[in-house]
Amino acid sequence: MKTFKTIINTAFIAGTAILCSCSDYLDLVPKDALSDATYWKTTDDLKIYANRFYPGLPRLGGRGADNTSDDFISNNPNTLLFNQAIVPTSGGGWDYNSWANIRACNYFLNRYHNVTGNQEEIDRYVAEVRFFRALEYFNKVKSFGDVPWYNKDLQTSDKDALYKARDSRELVVDSIIADLDYAIEHLKAPDATVKGRIHKYAAAALKSRIALFEASYRKYRNLAGSENLFRESVSASELIINSGVYSIWNTGNPDKDYFNLFIQEDLTNNSEAILPFEYKKDVLMHNTTRQLEESYTGMSKALVESYLCKNGKPIAISDGLYLGDDSLMMELKNRDPRLLQSMDNKTLPFKIYSNGDLQIRPLPMIDPQWCTTGYWMMKYHSPDQAQWNADQSTLDLFVFRYAETLLNYAEAKAELGECTQEVLDNTINKLRSRVAMPHLTVNVGFNDPNWPDYGYSISPLLHEIRRERRIEFAGEGFRWNDIVRWAAGKLIEDPKSMLGMKVIPEMQDKYGDTFKATLNQDGYIIVYPNLTSRKWSDKLYLSPLPINELSINPNLTQNPGW
Repeated sequence: MKTFKTIINTAFIAGTAILCSCSDYLDLVPKDALSDATYWKTTDDLKIYANRFYPGLPRLGGRGADNTSDDFISNNPNTLLFNQAIVPTSGGGWDYNSWANIRACNYFLNRYHNVTGNQEEIDRYVAEVRFFRALEYFNKVKSFGDVPWYNKDLQTSDKDALYKARDSRELVVDSIIADLDYAIEHLKAPDATVKGRIHKYAAAALKSRIALFEASYRKYRNLAGSENLFRESVSASELIINSGVYSIWNTGNPDKDYFNLFIQEDLTNNSEAILPFEYKKDVLMHNTTRQLEESYTGMSKALVESYLCKNGKPIAISDGLYLGDDSLMMELKNRDPRLLQSMDNKTLPFKIYSNGDLQIRPLPMIDPQWCTTGYWMMKYHSPDQAQWNADQSTLDLFVFRYAETLLNYAEAKAELGECTQEVLDNTINKLRSRVAMPHLTVNVGFNDPNWPDYGYSISPLLHEIRRERRIEFAGEGFRWNDIVRWAAGKLIEDPKSMLGMKVIPEMQDKYGDTFKATLNQDGYIIVYPNLTSRKWSDKLYLSPLPINELSINPNLTQNPGW
């Protein structure tokens, strides 16, 4: 922990001392507080510079992580999902702040060779920075598709580069993969790496994610290169799996392990944490638990109904295990234990006070400030009173967890037509074993009449692999990226993606005057009474370029439909 604290603290030194920039990346060169002649001397200079990128590591989960999807419903309508987004005048992910880290990476990569020292150590810091450049460019590709690729820090004299057209998505993705291949080759395994720093398997985890995203994106748009990228994802996942370093965290308590996975103060020794983001009291803290209390969102009916019953079958063909939804506890009974462990209910303590007293909520929370749908997400929500104060939480958060690697592997193998029972047993069924759910078989064994309408046909096995991903990662921020890469925008047209829980008259009476929801004719919560449907537009798969950027650079073109 001391080391991770040092990484974060020195990040700001590097960020201010080397690149104090208030300028547009594509227009002006930042003024250097320290000259190149005085800085690039030792490997410590490289380490301090690389530290500047660590605060930007993405963390899984948090308030609103999946609001832009069919899984959650925020208290205010999402302008993107309702196709009400407009082209921004400026900003929008293309301004100088958005490009600053890419320029900072290139600044390093064009100067590190001036350093003398142990070559293996030099290569390691180069690998870290190339990891971060890959991450930054991946975010650009997800947002805009084609983007200009730069491998040098531009000067004002670089007119052709500054005002060039966008490079092809294929070129940029190939460059991202090359960065990650370099990182994987030159980074060490975790046991030989300073705790908290990027290591070989973290780089492989990012490659697994990016290659799967891009492979799916291309396959479901009939673009070339998908098979090779699925295989790149498989290869990266296999590197992690075959290392034997990681496993699904499982204490043998299927009724609590999934919930407890996300409320740990120290993930550094957790077998599922490929890379955790570490926190410590009075050193580095966050606000996740507090934010999840006032979440302004809620799980959708569509998400809740996607959880299987305890016999491994969907609610529509559950052999009597599904009891209906006239009450929350009735709806949760006999279901995949991950549902009960993800949502506020009478079996989970809402708060544990310092004196040991428990607070259990007697009724589902229905309030636009707290929970819009009655389905209140409790993942990452610690009942420990000490974690509730604003910006005082010390729970570690995942950057990469092993469950993602396993699900990436299973999906990529299925897309390649190579998903055997052995693959399922080594991936999805390890997740199911944690919660004592029946194992998935290659033949699936049923046809769910409520399988989602993706706008195209897929196999029963792929349906169930996608379901598993939806359930395991609910609330972690994966869903929108999955919708985009699968070309599955049609999912947001599902009416149940806009509905909350059912509130029968007897239940409504228990709330009395505190009941604040609008119900439809069948008794289900309608979060937006004046917006009863959504219509998908394919233009929403990509973000628009800001108007100002198109004016500044006539070689840039707007994304389709905007």
